[in-house]
Amino acid sequence: MTALLVILTLSAAFWLFLVISPRHRGTFATRLDAEDARPGELRAWPAVTVVIPARNEAAMLPTTIPTICTQDYPDVRVIVIDDQSEDDSSAVLASLRAAHTNLEVVPGALRPDGWCGKPWAVKQGVLAATTDLLLFTDADCAFHPRAVKTAVRFLEDSSLDMVSVFPQMVFGSLIEEIGLAGFLSGLAMVYPTPQANDPKSPMALAAGGFILIKRDAYERIGGHEAVKNEMIEDVNLAKKLKESGARIHCRLTRDLVSTRMYEGFDDLWEGLAKNVYATVQYRPSRFWIGLVWATIGMVLPPFYFVLALVIALRHPTWQSRTAVTLSAVILISMSIVRARVVRHLRLAPWQSFLTPVSSGLYCLIGASSFWRHHFGRGNVWKGRTYSRANLNVAAVDAALPAKP
Repeated sequence: MTALLVILTLSAAFWLFLVISPRHRGTFATRLDAEDARPGELRAWPAVTVVIPARNEAAMLPTTIPTICTQDYPDVRVIVIDDQSEDDSSAVLASLRAAHTNLEVVPGALRPDGWCGKPWAVKQGVLAATTDLLLFTDADCAFHPRAVKTAVRFLEDSSLDMVSVFPQMVFGSLIEEIGLAGFLSGLAMVYPTPQANDPKSPMALAAGGFILIKRDAYERIGGHEAVKNEMIEDVNLAKKLKESGARIHCRLTRDLVSTRMYEGFDDLWEGLAKNVYATVQYRPSRFWIGLVWATIGMVLPPFYFVLALVIALRHPTWQSRTAVTLSAVILISMSIVRARVVRHLRLAPWQSFLTPVSSGLYCLIGASSFWRHHFGRGNVWKGRTYSRANLNVAAVDAALPAKP
């Protein structure tokens, strides 16, 4: 019972902290939306080049590319890099190119050793761009008509070097809702945007679905070559920008950008598995500490409540009653915290109670990510496999203490 009370006390303290945390609440309270931020006119709107890497996105391109090419913006050029696609992307892009004069298609070159696919594709797009403002997005992202204008106005008014927006998620199945609500919940816990946006904090954050950046700040860090072997290139790009002294800012949105990140269970599993282990920089100690804490603090609380209730009914002592109370506090707090995510994503209110389910799914995906990296084929994404030799593991290994 003593061990159970210690676990419950620590877990309750963690969840209560998140309930009252202004940083966690601020992540969902402060957004960049077209509805709330109607841009006024600048004296001169700077030209913008949108760079879009696309690999095997034939099904999505006809839906997303027109929303980007037809922005309510005076000077926007769109460059799509056809990254060695194996589907009908080339034919689809040729058709779109005929319909949109501001669209340019760049056939992707073979990926050099030491590069991940997306950074290499983006670099090729940047080489074809001539503007001082660059906007990186993904081929599965659809834009609100005022997305570029709203972001540029915010960047200029706030004297920023980079503005990034987390796209609003679109779902096609319940498993996507459960998994991606869990993804956003975890992101808000680890990377609250008010802290990431604080120039005094070392934390940095960006979402690859929408990164508007000034070219001089981008080139100062070496561009995407600085993150060429990173699976999570967006966050690492933001880190390097912030370390260089650049002013960066990241927000959620409800309408500026939207995306269906993954289509179904298999795609969700593969997409998240490529990132989980990379998030802890491929360090086993960090991974296992996180996995154990997630299991104890996020997956097991319903079992704690049932166990404590059974013990209290059989042995009604102050310890057992305290255990029941603490378990209830944990479950209520978990629901309050997740409700912020559920409201933002416009999901059914009952999904506020699914933190243990999402967390359990993430623990399984995390275990798969660890296993693939060390004992399997490596990270798999878009038909490509990335082994330890392809990823930013050598630098991590060099930073670890030498073995005796």
